[in-house]
Amino acid sequence: MSSPRETPSAFRIGRVAKPHGVRGVVAITLDNPDSDSLFHVSWIRLEGDGGSTRYDVRRAGPGRKGQVLLTLAGVDTIEAADALRGREVLVDPEQLPALGESEYWQRDLLDLQAVGEDGQPVGRVIEIVDTAEVPVLVLRGDGAERFVPFADPYVISIDLAARRIVVAPPLEAAP
Repeated sequence: MSSPRETPSAFRIGRVAKPHGVRGVVAITLDNPDSDSLFHVSWIRLEGDGGSTRYDVRRAGPGRKGQVLLTLAGVDTIEAADALRGREVLVDPEQLPALGESEYWQRDLLDLQAVGEDGQPVGRVIEIVDTAEVPVLVLRGDGAERFVPFADPYVISIDLAARRIVVAPPLEAAP
């Protein structure tokens, strides 16, 4: 969910999947399938093949589950849309609605130090996997990976300033 090309002012929200129709519309597969973020932006940045290009969004509409259909200025043919296939979609967070209380950007959770309720280290957040029900934090520490649902009662508290998350991981199954 993070991208090595992510910058402090913009972050990845998805990837161009394919053209949609013959008039240059592109289907964007979202990193968070439930996100409506692309319905609120006036421009996006597409990165790939060593380059980065800004596109004004003329129209955003729903696609199939986990996708948004975008009409971009200057992309008027199926060939132009197909040339964008695989590019990462980045947005400027200032274009998006403010987060509510207890809401976080996934990128801000990456690399947090996870500790148990007793303060003992559990690992670092290395990835967030979206599942059908709830995102799952992937923690790595002591040579092992642990999976913690991003929900009560498994996430106790988050302190972004301290780069720390307190978790109560589910019990591990015996071999």
